[in-house]
Order: sequence, then C-alpha cells, then structure tokens
Amino acid sequence: GQLKSVTYDKQRNDTILKVEFHSQLAQLTNTGYNEYSFQFDGQECSQPAPIVTSIYKYTSNSGYWGVAPPGEVSGFCNATSRGPLQSGPLSISVHIRDACSGGNGRTGKGSTGKVTSYILVEEYCP
Repeated sequence: GQLKSVTYDKQRNDTILKVEFHSQLAQLTNTGYNEYSFQFDGQECSQPAPIVTSIYKYTSNSGYWGVAPPGEVSGFCNATSRGPLQSGPLSISVHIRDACSGGNGRTGKGSTGKVTSYILVEEYCP
C-alpha cells in the first residue's frame, strides 16, 4: 500500500528527477521480505530503472540471522511506461509490497512512538 505521497510541480520536460524517501524502514515478522518503491502518477519508473529497495529479515530458533533496514529509498527517474515525465503537477508516492509469504514491512516508530518520514524531490537539467 501507499506510505506517503507528494505533488511536485515539474518545471521542464527535458529534466530528470532525483527522489528520496527517508524513514525508519522495518520488517516486523521473523522471516520475510518487502519492497519499498516509488511511483509517478501511479506508475513505476522505467527509465533508467524502477526505484526499489528490499528489506529482508530471517531469524531462527538459534537467534538473530540478519536484518538490513537502509532507512532510505532513492533513485533517478525520467520516464514511466506511459512515457517521459512531463512538466506540470506530478504525484510522487512511496509504496510497500509484501514480496513473500510472511512479509510485514512498515516504517518504524522509534522509542517515542513517532517517526518523521519525508520525500525529497530534486530536478536536474541535462
């Protein structure tokens, strides 16, 4: 599902966008993995590539085996399957998908029970 969204007013047709999502990313179940991804007007980026980060966690009876919460999803985009990103208002959103059985990823809440998360958008000229 959707975690966060922002509307960005893209200035030019010939630019590329750099997007970043910062938060405390977490996989809550003992075993599973999830994908966090960006969408632009409801479509994943296709050029230069989809912007996706995977969070994987595996534990067993013998204890902790590994967790990799990067806290950031970032990348560049200049087109989706619908074509180049055009100037004007653009809905940019971050989504989470449980990629395997048992996946339960969320944004963490920290010790205060609250978390600050945000989307940063920068527009680069060619």
